[in-house]
Amino acid sequence: ASAALPRLDEFNSQELTNTVWAFATASGKAPDLFDAIAASATSRIAEFNPQDLANMACAFACVGYIASDRIAALLDRIIHVLSTFEAIDLSQLFQFWLDVRVEHPDLRGPDPHHQERMRQAYAGTIPRPSQLQRDVSAA
Repeated sequence: ASAALPRLDEFNSQELTNTVWAFATASGKAPDLFDAIAASATSRIAEFNPQDLANMACAFACVGYIASDRIAALLDRIIHVLSTFEAIDLSQLFQFWLDVRVEHPDLRGPDPHHQERMRQAYAGTIPRPSQLQRDVSAA
């Protein structure tokens, strides 16, 4: 984490997102790195495509990084481009939105239509047992 901090300005949006994602999936505790990445991302938020936004939001949610000023900027950008998101991105955003709603109920979120799209996308990613799995478990 400390090696990345002085170089964050050199990272593009995908590299910032990949760095957050790598630390989040490795259960890395790197609050200074997350603060620096969130600050860098906030200042360049228009450069982030929907997948980068969704991945960063999900990674931050996974590690419980919900700093209100940074998250507000991320959420505003997400809301602005939400209609362009794919189902997998919407699913990740649903998880993020649930965390944000708990931690910052005062933040403006997606409209009800988009919240429902996110919920449906999330529900569609929940694994469902196959008929064979149901038969085996019933036996």
